[in-house]
Amino acid sequence: MPVAVKELGHVYMAGTPLESVALKDMSFTIQDGEFVGIIGHTGSGKSTLIQHLNGLIKPDTGTVIVDEIDLSDKNANLKEVRRRVGLVFQYPEYQLFEETVAQDIGFGPRNLGLSKEEIDRRVRAAVADVGLPESCLERSPFDLSGGQKRRVAIAGVLAMEPSVLILDEPTAGLDPTGREEILSLTAKWRQGGRTIVMVSHSMDDVARYADRILVLNQGRLAMQGTPRQVFSRQRELVKMGLDVPEVSKLCAALRERGFDLPDGMYDLKEMERAILQRVKGGKETC
Repeated sequence: MPVAVKELGHVYMAGTPLESVALKDMSFTIQDGEFVGIIGHTGSGKSTLIQHLNGLIKPDTGTVIVDEIDLSDKNANLKEVRRRVGLVFQYPEYQLFEETVAQDIGFGPRNLGLSKEEIDRRVRAAVADVGLPESCLERSPFDLSGGQKRRVAIAGVLAMEPSVLILDEPTAGLDPTGREEILSLTAKWRQGGRTIVMVSHSMDDVARYADRILVLNQGRLAMQGTPRQVFSRQRELVKMGLDVPEVSKLCAALRERGFDLPDGMYDLKEMERAILQRVKGGKETC
């Protein structure tokens, strides 16, 4: 189920002294099964963009088309769009409100008018998808750890069985173990056939998981490409106020000292092989 963004623009508080242009002439397509990373400095338009992708915000100009549904059409079935495109906000655990984990995860399916049996099936499938035991279903979500609460909140979105899952800074505030667990889950969801869109401030995480990266700057799509293509433009990224993966920084430092390494490296094992081959006098780069 592709998502096509065409010449998208959005202005907050248009026509007032506080008018702010959030998105300008943005165009790209997300293909079925892709893992797309979105990066950009604070205020670059990331949150505004992802809220357009499931119809929480309607375009001022341009269009967003989800599986042939034009979200700029006043008659667009936004309920159906939000079923197909699930959006997990940053710190989603703050949105938990039901008495039990099962009730919280089942909130969306209940609103779809599904049978009790189908809701139960989806709740159990979703809790398994986020790596939690069924024994937690009758517990209060407020008695869980921070990482467990986040998994419950994500499970509530997964219970809608979306084809596209959008994650806004999914590892924010988590300890290293929790962060790695969530990232491993995103990879599993992608392998299961879902399209994943992940907003992240961590260049290492984006480089590690994304097939393609969209770089936003001042409301525009400044560049897009594979992690290698994007991170080979290190100077441009730094000018935008962005970081690069730690391996890319190390490679750049080595090149400045005369070590012949290719641009765009972001994988530690690849860099290790390239260094060893050069030390041995080999010609291959990886």
